[in-house]
Amino acid sequence: MTPQLQLSFMPKDLFLKTYPTLTYGEDQTWFAVKTLDGKVCALTLKSVPSPQIILKRFQKHTLIKKPLKLESTLSCLLVGTPLQQEVWTALLDVPKGQTWSYQHLATHLGRPKAVRAVANAVGANPISPLIPCHRILRSNNQLGGYFWGLDEKIRLLQEEGSLPLHLAL
Repeated sequence: MTPQLQLSFMPKDLFLKTYPTLTYGEDQTWFAVKTLDGKVCALTLKSVPSPQIILKRFQKHTLIKKPLKLESTLSCLLVGTPLQQEVWTALLDVPKGQTWSYQHLATHLGRPKAVRAVANAVGANPISPLIPCHRILRSNNQLGGYFWGLDEKIRLLQEEGSLPLHLAL
């Protein structure tokens, strides 16, 4: 079951001041970092290679390991620039079973000349695959990148039925 998301955003400097201590943990499916008041600030599938790597994003925080309990609706507090926040929100517009190009996403945002900046924001997504950055491909219909590796991106796209035929193994 895919949780519902309630997104809120905060700049990095304010986040560190407000939340100097965070918790992290895993359940059967997910590995996550949360604020002490329960907001998810980073999350990934436990099945990806080395899910603990997301802890590197929080090196300036005190991190406490704690059993993970996620609700069916996740309150998320995502840390990023205004452009990153805009891109992460727009990624939720990409329907399951479809893929968009980075160019299409930039145009969707009303920023058709900002493809590279949009692509960088896609790559900084802190809660993939819930914010489905894996659905974004290059304009030539090639995979592009994915933080968790191309094998994981292929697996997710296959699972959703949206892997382009020329990329199917």
